[in-house]
Amino acid sequence: MNYHKAFLILLCSVFIFSCKDKNEKLIRDFNDYSFDTIIEGEGSFNIGYVFSINKKRYIEKKEYDFIYYTKNLAERKFLIPGSLTNDKFPIYWREVNLPFRIIKKSNSDTLIIIKENKRFIFKKVKNTNP
Repeated sequence: MNYHKAFLILLCSVFIFSCKDKNEKLIRDFNDYSFDTIIEGEGSFNIGYVFSINKKRYIEKKEYDFIYYTKNLAERKFLIPGSLTNDKFPIYWREVNLPFRIIKKSNSDTLIIIKENKRFIFKKVKNTNP
């Protein structure tokens, strides 16, 4: 009877680890793909590491971010409604309030977001977080 329990525990752990591998393989590296699509919804992508575009899951695996420095506080509030910080701090592309159109080529140094017919060019910078 103890052998059956041990075998069952071993079988369950193999199954759990194999499922984890498959799920991680389904998450794509955002930097490796091109986009020219409209992203619908509300809020932003800023919550969580994994986000969806066109029903596919992505993650920013590399140590780079796409940022934009706003020209003034009004522009910042346009991109992030309710923002109270001043316009000297950068905006990360995932903070921009949805919906918007995203244009990006794979492994590109820029990402373009078009929101209400206004175009914003986000530049790739090395992430300074450890």
